Amino acid sequence: MQENLTPVGQALQSIMPLIYLMAIGIVASILFSIVDMFSIDRVLKLVKGRRVFVFLGKEAHYGRLETPPRSKGGFEVFYTDSGIENPLSLVAFLVENYHETGNKKFLEKAEILLQYLKDRGMIDPEITIEDVKINSWAPPSRVSRKVYSNELGDLWMIISFVDEMTEEEKLRRWKELSDLYSKPFLKSATRRIYNALSYVKDKVAAALSSSTGVLMSSLPADLRKAVEEAQTKALGAAVGQSYDPLLENSIGRLVTVRVDDVDGERKYYQGVLGEYSDRYVYVLDVDYRLQLTAEVSGTEVRRVVPVVQFFGERLDVAGERHFELFRGDDGVLEIKNLWRRPIKVEKVTFGDKEVSVGRVLFPGESVEVRGVPETCSIHYEIALESDVVWPRSKAVIVGLGDYPPRILQSVLEGLKIKNLVKRVI
Repeated sequence: MQENLTPVGQALQSIMPLIYLMAIGIVASILFSIVDMFSIDRVLKLVKGRRVFVFLGKEAHYGRLETPPRSKGGFEVFYTDSGIENPLSLVAFLVENYHETGNKKFLEKAEILLQYLKDRGMIDPEITIEDVKINSWAPPSRVSRKVYSNELGDLWMIISFVDEMTEEEKLRRWKELSDLYSKPFLKSATRRIYNALSYVKDKVAAALSSSTGVLMSSLPADLRKAVEEAQTKALGAAVGQSYDPLLENSIGRLVTVRVDDVDGERKYYQGVLGEYSDRYVYVLDVDYRLQLTAEVSGTEVRRVVPVVQFFGERLDVAGERHFELFRGDDGVLEIKNLWRRPIKVEKVTFGDKEVSVGRVLFPGESVEVRGVPETCSIHYEIALESDVVWPRSKAVIVGLGDYPPRILQSVLEGLKIKNLVKRVI
């Protein structure tokens, strides 16, 4: 039969496997593109629209978190109005557009914004629109911080402090926790379907890989890599993030998390696992330990600053009075906890010297530190109830914090047997 084919037909027949593979690659790429247009990391989807602190490098940005589809784990934090940087530059930009275009809409927007900023106490209330200067050397305005996927290596966490939430946000949070504990039927069924699709995806990927493996081996390396990537992406995007059985059975349970924290230390936290994805874990009801430094003169605390620099909003709890100071003879400094919760005094520093303390003070308790001059800095931690999103590169769920009912029953039965054996012996 092949002898009756023309030279063109014979050539086409010889490259049919290549055409077949190219078609698979094109179809897979189209499927991937369509699905990927609507894909959002399932952890970020839970905190989307919420007011959070984002700890990035040595900075913390506060505002409303938004994440567009296809962001590959990236997101944007929109500062609250009080956190806008250099707002007068934004007014000047609108005034400049008015002068350049003659469009009065720009002037109207500038006047409305100027009045709003004055009402909020963010600029001098005496400033008028005529006083706004167009200064090319003025610092630019900024209302958000974009966190790109290639910056996620510098991301420590996305955290919301319960003390900073409104009553409405607290109610929504308790509903989320309640759903985790009780696991409504619809949500449980949805997760099971999702996990089943993940299993099917793995099987389809294995079957497709084995069926095309022979043909793929004859392709040039670059083309083979492109087809493999398109095939993998299409299958992966169609189902979403990977299924992790060791984390799946911990959803809604108390877990212990090992974290590489902002200060470079490795710490352990506990909380309720809410969700996970390829990039993140979401843990609720965590007592997060925030590091603060108090600058002291005599018995007066001049100011308290977080170790991490905050953008977009001051952390209100950092301005609270956490302790009272007393001075004794021979440079004795007494630190008494005045706060409603425990605090941990790490150390006292002065010049190039430091005195290690390392004491947890419960409300009303105090500690004496000797050899401290009038001017010094007190380094301490407070614990704040929080919901935290950690990158999986910085946090590992090392185990459960409590027994599941099924396991607990067997443990208790084992203890009964041990006690019985002891009595017999």
